[in-house]
Amino acid sequence: MIVIVIPARLASTRLEKKLLLDLGGRSILESTYRQASKSKLATKVCVATDSQEIFDLVKSFQGEVFMTSPHHVSGTDRIAELAEKAHDWQIVVNVQGDEPFINPDDIDSAIEVFLHNPLAQMASLYHYIDQPELINNPNNVKVVTDLNSQALYFSRLPIPYLRDPLNPAPREPYKKHIGLYAYKKEILLALSRLPESNLERQEKLEQLRALENGFKITMVRAKSAPIGIDTYEDYQKALNLIRG
Repeated sequence: MIVIVIPARLASTRLEKKLLLDLGGRSILESTYRQASKSKLATKVCVATDSQEIFDLVKSFQGEVFMTSPHHVSGTDRIAELAEKAHDWQIVVNVQGDEPFINPDDIDSAIEVFLHNPLAQMASLYHYIDQPELINNPNNVKVVTDLNSQALYFSRLPIPYLRDPLNPAPREPYKKHIGLYAYKKEILLALSRLPESNLERQEKLEQLRALENGFKITMVRAKSAPIGIDTYEDYQKALNLIRG
């Protein structure tokens, strides 16, 4: 079974209770849920939360939702709690609850990695960016890959570093990471049991735990760049997009 899980917590540091905010008549969380449900390859979609308010919200729009421990420090751990109990889950996809514009075709592109390569461990997404303000923004995580599309490193700094900006030779384009993860179930469970890694702690990027421990993350170019909602400015952009 291929399952999309949306980890959802009520607390958010930069935009209070953002998953409950209205977006064209639906909450941000419901909009994300409905987009994820358009995946052609996933068997089902569900929400994992420790909040009764979010639990009730998902029930109100007839979504599937599970209560999890309030002690998880990451969405990965929250998802792993469900995966450990579900014996028929094989591929697990982590879609962030604040991605109401996530393209379901991109979700399927990540899932297809496992259908084409039974040895694949993890998959994620990226898209190209070229504006300096996006490249230099530490909230935009950059990724570099090898020739087989395996992630080499993720950083909040611009990578690769441009040593000679005046050199006219072709440059490697910057790849912005999109925070969707697909896992083989056993890889997800193995990661959740590992302690926080040094690089993860320094960059505050959970995916570095996987790389530092030798796991492979296959990167897929997304068809579109979703608008994640982290700040009030992001929320205003999303509202403007909905209103046309």
